[in-house]
Amino acid sequence: MSMKRSLRLHVFAALLAGLSLHGHANDDIAWRYQARHGDVVLTANPQAPAPLSAFYAARGFAAEAIRPYANSCGFSFGMRNGGPIPILTRLADWRVADAKGRRIGFRLPESWDADWALAKVPQSARIAFRWAQFQTENSFEPGDWIMGMATLESVPAAPFRLIARYHDNKGDHEIVLDQLECAHD
Repeated sequence: MSMKRSLRLHVFAALLAGLSLHGHANDDIAWRYQARHGDVVLTANPQAPAPLSAFYAARGFAAEAIRPYANSCGFSFGMRNGGPIPILTRLADWRVADAKGRRIGFRLPESWDADWALAKVPQSARIAFRWAQFQTENSFEPGDWIMGMATLESVPAAPFRLIARYHDNKGDHEIVLDQLECAHD
């Protein structure tokens, strides 16, 4: 990972979680959900509407602009490639299976950003939003990790299961987080 990307991730983690800039962010956060497939680890914490609204209001969003995002079912995710080969993950390939048997995808950051453009949200707030998101596509070299937020396209019936897919040179793989719930204020 480049030094610039590493520093950016540490600064983001410190802002998002109120952490010091020492160590790896994933090691410093108490994660509610965690799963592993081989050497790849996925962690998640549900995000309640009030803290999400406050986080983005502090970055220039008007309350009415960020309300739909804050009220959706959102999570902070951490993902780490502890293995010896690169991996690729695409948020569009991740799915939730809810208690009623529905399959629900993630609303991609680009979709939210299109809403912000129509709502005339300031560019600086939109940049802060993009930096805080779990990116649509991530390539992880050995040892790389990332943190970011993501929301579902609709609110699932709890408890639900997240199936997070990733790819390496050996094929396609899944990490499953079970018994998830959306956060509420």
